[in-house]
Amino acid sequence: MIRVCLAFLALAACAGPALADEPPSACANALEQVAALETALPVYKLVPPDSRLYLEDTQRPAELARVRQLVSSSCSADAAVRAAAEAEARRLHQGRSPECAFERDRLAEMEKADSRNDRDDIARQRQRVANRCPAVPMANVWLVAERPIPQ
Repeated sequence: MIRVCLAFLALAACAGPALADEPPSACANALEQVAALETALPVYKLVPPDSRLYLEDTQRPAELARVRQLVSSSCSADAAVRAAAEAEARRLHQGRSPECAFERDRLAEMEKADSRNDRDDIARQRQRVANRCPAVPMANVWLVAERPIPQ
């Protein structure tokens, strides 16, 4: 029975929330946010319609402490469950990375009606995004900026 439960847990961890179209777990999301906040780069949240709200350096330690408290309260002490959450957090971090933002923006530019890109180039870029950049929720989370904030 335990083996069956562990097999289902491993299968769920590999499939991730994208397969089930479910939001990430609170633990995985909190772990990813700790990773984002621990970078040396600025972080921001997307603000509709097309703006960014940057976290002030003076507010970062308090926000990091708040998110670490979320990790403490939402993550399991069970090693297998925690490992699955950490794997999900890595997937979230990759999907929210500056590199993936760049690749998605590049694809969006290529897909515009007035673009002069070859269909094969567009198809290769779509495949690159699909292979490297998992679709993850981007709303109301800290995202790592690709470069320092312009002064």
